Amino acid sequence: MLLNIIIVEDSEELCEGWQDILSLDGHHVTCFFNGRSALEERALIMQADVLVTDYYLPDINGLTLVSMVRKIRADLPIILLTGTRDPAIRESLRQVENAMFLSKPLRIEQLERSIRELIAASSKSPAVDADKADQVDRPPSSPY
Repeated sequence: MLLNIIIVEDSEELCEGWQDILSLDGHHVTCFFNGRSALEERALIMQADVLVTDYYLPDINGLTLVSMVRKIRADLPIILLTGTRDPAIRESLRQVENAMFLSKPLRIEQLERSIRELIAASSKSPAVDADKADQVDRPPSSPY
């Protein structure tokens, strides 16, 4: 499945590296180095399959960006990245549907897997914390 991916990351080196690797897989990737530049591209947001954004951006934080993007396109799957361990950020994102939180640093394989998982998930699912995805309580399966 080839995707239209928007990445908002203030580290140009990191963003362009992810763009290069994801493009090799056939995806169309657009990088922005701040939130406001991404918000100016409404047509790209409408065509995107997923938005990947850092929390700490030079102009607005990632949660503000998520809120503004959702006013443009409420159903867009979103991955929020951050290197901080602040539980308030995670808790705020848990209120956002069809969103996932990933801790940095992360390997490109983890980002690729998370994008696939998020797109496959229902848009009505609660936010997913990828760091705790394996710890989700599941009801016991019935032998019948």
